[in-house]
Amino acid sequence: MTINDNIRKLRQLKHLSQEALGELLGVSGQAVSKWEQAITSPDISLLPALAGVFGVTIDSLFQDAIARRYPGYGSERSELVAFYTDENGTEKDFRLAAEALGEVILNGKASTEDYVNYGLLYHVRSRRDSQMALRYYRLAIAEGDRSSLFWMSAHQQLTKLLDELGRLEEAVEEQKKWRDAQPDCAWARVAYAYALERAGRLEEACAEAKEALRLDAEDINVLTMAGDLFSQTGECEKALSCWDRAYANDSTQISCLFSKAELYASMGRTEDAIGQYEEILAWLEAHGYNMELEGAHPRRRIQELRGEGCVPHSVQEIFPPIQAI
Repeated sequence: MTINDNIRKLRQLKHLSQEALGELLGVSGQAVSKWEQAITSPDISLLPALAGVFGVTIDSLFQDAIARRYPGYGSERSELVAFYTDENGTEKDFRLAAEALGEVILNGKASTEDYVNYGLLYHVRSRRDSQMALRYYRLAIAEGDRSSLFWMSAHQQLTKLLDELGRLEEAVEEQKKWRDAQPDCAWARVAYAYALERAGRLEEACAEAKEALRLDAEDINVLTMAGDLFSQTGECEKALSCWDRAYANDSTQISCLFSKAELYASMGRTEDAIGQYEEILAWLEAHGYNMELEGAHPRRRIQELRGEGCVPHSVQEIFPPIQAI
């Protein structure tokens, strides 16, 4: 191990970026980067300062092995992963571990342990990210503006994430408590209906949607959700009516147009479905969207509905436009 390797290793163990180390030594972050890549080496006059920053002797900077904080780990990389996966692991710990593992993987020098550790690193990261997302959805619900559409969205996103985490019953109970606390709030009914729908309890979900309509028959969230539920239970005309009213109340609700198009297609009303997709294309163009990107799915569906030959689907064409919905 050269001094160049030792500088990189000691810097990581001190949780210093290349720029931060450079500032301590009066050089640039690029200079430190060149040291670590063995393009150059630090000037001899900097060695006392380097040793002081790292808390080691000058001689040890040139040793073949510098003891890790916990030598029991199989490698420096494994030690860095352990620091992040500990319950007190920080974002800085994640970056250091990912950097060290990414380097050996990109250079084709990774071991089986490295691959497993890289997977573990992102596994723990995703779990922590999910907990952070839940925290902020709940914060939006508890402290947010209850007249905002984003407040309604927070409830739906919370339910969706809990479902993805295998905790759907928790979501159902959470939304039920809100509904029970505010039985005359149409949005409370809609949020509960959404959770029930994801749980496959369509009959109960429809009952909640109908009650929401009774409480507020013109709210776009209520109308959109009711339409989605009615379409699933075969009440097609009610679904179409709800979507039409939602779109009439807010012409940005293009998701209603997509829902109508697909319901028409499922009912065998092919020409109506084609006409709806043509309306969607006109809407996208009128609102300044990239037609090559956003118009791909509607054009594909028109082609399919007309029975024309189609080239294989791209990812963008399989799903409706994300920005538009």
